[in-house]
Amino acid sequence: MNTSDETINLFLDELLKLHPKKIDLSLDRIKNLLQKMDNPQDRIENIIHIAGTNGKFSTLKFIQALLRENKKSTNAYISPHLIKFNERFEINDQIIDNDGLLELLKKTKEINNNDPITFFEITSACFFEAASKTKSDFTLLETGLGGRLDSSNVIIPKISVITSISHDHHEFLGESIEKIAAEKAGIIKENVPTIIGFQPYEKAQEVLLEHAKKLNSPVLLHSRDWSFEKTNKKLVYEDEKQKIEIDDFNENQEFQIKNLGLAIAATSHISGIDIITPLSKNIHQAVTFPGRFEKIEVGKLKSYLSKGNELYLDGSHNPDAAKNINISLEDLNEKKDLCMIIGMLNTKDPLNYVKEFSNIKLIKTIEIPDEENSLTAKELKDKLLSLHDDTSEENSIEDAIRSIASSNPDARILICGSLYLAGQVLKLN
Repeated sequence: MNTSDETINLFLDELLKLHPKKIDLSLDRIKNLLQKMDNPQDRIENIIHIAGTNGKFSTLKFIQALLRENKKSTNAYISPHLIKFNERFEINDQIIDNDGLLELLKKTKEINNNDPITFFEITSACFFEAASKTKSDFTLLETGLGGRLDSSNVIIPKISVITSISHDHHEFLGESIEKIAAEKAGIIKENVPTIIGFQPYEKAQEVLLEHAKKLNSPVLLHSRDWSFEKTNKKLVYEDEKQKIEIDDFNENQEFQIKNLGLAIAATSHISGIDIITPLSKNIHQAVTFPGRFEKIEVGKLKSYLSKGNELYLDGSHNPDAAKNINISLEDLNEKKDLCMIIGMLNTKDPLNYVKEFSNIKLIKTIEIPDEENSLTAKELKDKLLSLHDDTSEENSIEDAIRSIASSNPDARILICGSLYLAGQVLKLN
């Protein structure tokens, strides 16, 4: 059997038809399906559950790298994917192949028996089945949206990890930072330790701590119980038991410091895991993050650039993430004009996102290819013109890059605004 990508995509399209809404937050449907499957989620051990607005994927990858250096195997559930759906399922440290994925999807769809269920719910059930059948030392579970009613929130984890919480997904999680934090806090479980990372909003932190207190969850809180700071070109982690000094990132990854610190704090809480040896070997330097402040230095898109151009790709889509990326841009050694290529979903806030960037020379807006919920290039341009006069629309990613490279041959180009756009860029490249 040699299942093609097209076959997988066609089957995934069938799953999308099982519910009229792409997102409908609830745990009832997935619990019903999992019960029919004999509750595979209950047979998975040592789950590390990760929620937050920004940094979930990066934190997961740092934790995974530290565990692997300790010869521990991992399963990992990641969303969204960038190029292929398979990326969402890492089983025993390998991305699932098409044959295994199709078998899993078919079996789960058959058991579901055409009951209404969202795409994320049924595919989450698929992951639980796969992870229960292929045992690993640890399973890393990233929430898709929110936490309380997220499809991943049907388990009792070994630890809960919460990254920075910011404004995003208001239509599903609420308008206030307190309501958003309350949804993320839904992954905190009774008597299960919770590791909380840097919080840009004090009110979000207060909600998390209050929720943890109610559930008697022991908390390790950033800046209170542990810290991770850049000092004299070194990164220093410290908690009540240890102080670790490691090399700073080689590349400009200022925004990853928060995520690495949280990963260290979380992994330190797991008995029998050596974090000092891997970090002393600079394991954090070797972890890669496709679509996260990624410099594009090879591939098709590089050929469109002028000699003096630089091309960066980042899937950030909310103001807090934009602020972190802007810091990284400003810390780059060579100062260059910033030319932005932006595509965003119609649920996002382009104005407040772009406001976080400085030194913008011009903006090119595009529609995210093959994404029905994308703003059109014109809609996005009209929203951003009040912020920056030199904003114009382009028909494609390639056209936007060529146009900027021609008119600004020494500029730094940033493609941003959506992980879905980042995926299309990587596929194109």
